[in-house]
Amino acid sequence: MYEKKPLKNKNTISRQIENETLVLDLRTKQYHILNETAGKIWELSDGEHTVKDIAEEICKEFDASVDVVKEDVLHTLEGLSKVGVITLE
Repeated sequence: MYEKKPLKNKNTISRQIENETLVLDLRTKQYHILNETAGKIWELSDGEHTVKDIAEEICKEFDASVDVVKEDVLHTLEGLSKVGVITLE
């Protein structure tokens, strides 16, 4: 699961506003507000970075343990996948 490469849905647009990222799903017209960490996960969900890569980047930026962060990143990505703004490939 950690080798999957999350990819933003092409039917979304996003904007960073202060410490949050606003994601709009153009199909459903639903907004999703992401905190700073989830916004970084969103930013790195480019189809090139694996879940593990994203967790390592988060660790560097926020000085946290990779084992804990991997689970949190995966949980965040699964939530974003469930609402349809990310695919896990």
